[in-house]
Amino acid sequence: MELRWYDILQEDGQPSADFLSDERRQRAAAMRDDAARLRTVAGEALARQMLADRLGCEPIDAPIRWDKNGKPEAPGTGLYLSISHSGACVVCAVDDAPIGVDVETVRGVEEKFMRRVCSEEELAYILRGGDTERRFWELWTAKEAIFKLTGQGPLLRLSKLALPENVTVCYTERFGCALTVARGGARTEDEGA
Repeated sequence: MELRWYDILQEDGQPSADFLSDERRQRAAAMRDDAARLRTVAGEALARQMLADRLGCEPIDAPIRWDKNGKPEAPGTGLYLSISHSGACVVCAVDDAPIGVDVETVRGVEEKFMRRVCSEEELAYILRGGDTERRFWELWTAKEAIFKLTGQGPLLRLSKLALPENVTVCYTERFGCALTVARGGARTEDEGA
């Protein structure tokens, strides 16, 4: 599995939208928020560069398409990818097994919100020990990453504490962000490449 980070505030120059399809370029251009537009373009730029590196082609030729839910795919490559962004951070993960990634800018969170989005078991995990905010972001990003991996919900029933079969998660913090990667078991022969 390969994971790359991009900080839209720190990187030299801005990612180019030239390699995006007309539809994706129009979608990005329609975004009113400059940061959201930049994150969208940077996410696709990361994905295209990572695929190009793996496939030995130019980023513009990297075979990316977006399914009806907006999930990126790399058809015919045997590779899986996932993109996430929050605040100034954009991340992309590429692997030969199904993958989901979520990044969130770490910020304060109220217990009232935690109670609304967490199960009783999750809340007990969060509230025991000293670092409730870290524990919350660890669980929240795991839920989002698992949702991106499986496409199954509802989101609030997915949890690091009760992982779907053959799913592993890895959590880290970097650049003021919480990040979880959820990785599924190896692809079966029925799934093809």
